[in-house]
Amino acid sequence: MVNKRHFGKRIAALRRKKGLSQTELAEKLGVTSQAVSKWECGNAVPDIDLLLDMSHLYNVTINEMLEDIDLLRKLTDQETGNSGIAYFVSEQERDDNISWAEEIRNGKWIKRNWERSRIENPYMDSVGKQIASCEGVILEIGAGPGGGYMPYVLKDNPDAAIIISDLSPTVVKEWKSFLDKTLDSPNLYYAVFDFCNMPFRDNSIDVISDGGGIGNCEGVKAKALKEAYRVLKPGGRLITSTGFVNKETLAALPEEARRILIEKRPDVFEDLYEDTVLAGFGKIDSVISGGWYTDDDDSSIAELARSLGVNLKFTSYTRYCVKE
Repeated sequence: MVNKRHFGKRIAALRRKKGLSQTELAEKLGVTSQAVSKWECGNAVPDIDLLLDMSHLYNVTINEMLEDIDLLRKLTDQETGNSGIAYFVSEQERDDNISWAEEIRNGKWIKRNWERSRIENPYMDSVGKQIASCEGVILEIGAGPGGGYMPYVLKDNPDAAIIISDLSPTVVKEWKSFLDKTLDSPNLYYAVFDFCNMPFRDNSIDVISDGGGIGNCEGVKAKALKEAYRVLKPGGRLITSTGFVNKETLAALPEEARRILIEKRPDVFEDLYEDTVLAGFGKIDSVISGGWYTDDDDSSIAELARSLGVNLKFTSYTRYCVKE
């Protein structure tokens, strides 16, 4: 059965991509602009002759306009099922994550973070716009309750095709529930997986958007970067953001605090540039985007820093990488 709302959203996106107004499209098809409006609002579907004309105009098949596709099945051979979410790890939240997952749900973190992304943020808006300008499928890895760059991509282009993913099933379920009500977009897909072991075929993804997932990776970050390189198409882009404590900050710390931090959290001193090169990326541009202090944060590293009586400064950056 055709989902008329999704059909309307798809043909509206195709029209906008072609640079046509509803009136201009109506003139090309020999119908009224009111008819086009009804189609795009999901109140009606044009007859077969008009569908054929539209398929020629937009250079897509009639089925591509009419049908919702299971993109994740196409890229991984696994169906999403009735939930609309593809699971490549357990559907159940891990025991050590249960209280955190309850906080996300009860605190309405997803809704709050989405609303925050609607407020002007020059840097995030700029990165989101750059990601949205790329053609093809965008994979947002480690979205977390903040959504990574995904909210800013959709802010610029609500028609963007994005796979929203995380290792936490709660995060993905909450984003799907919220975005189904907020956008009801046929171009949003949902998956739960470990991005150190991505389920996608080689050379299958156009853009990977990472708003901090690799930096917070629970596995080996170098492996996550290699996986990103593997699944990207030639010419595909990884746009990744994270933060680290630079060598100057480390050297200025009291000796005991420095020793404990290196022993317990060596990852916070990694800028991952060398690992990105070793993953295979040949063109890498890094842009410093600011910084933050552990005294202003509630993360586990912030708690450790406070227990040691130090206030760590993290340098934040966005790295633009191309698979050549």
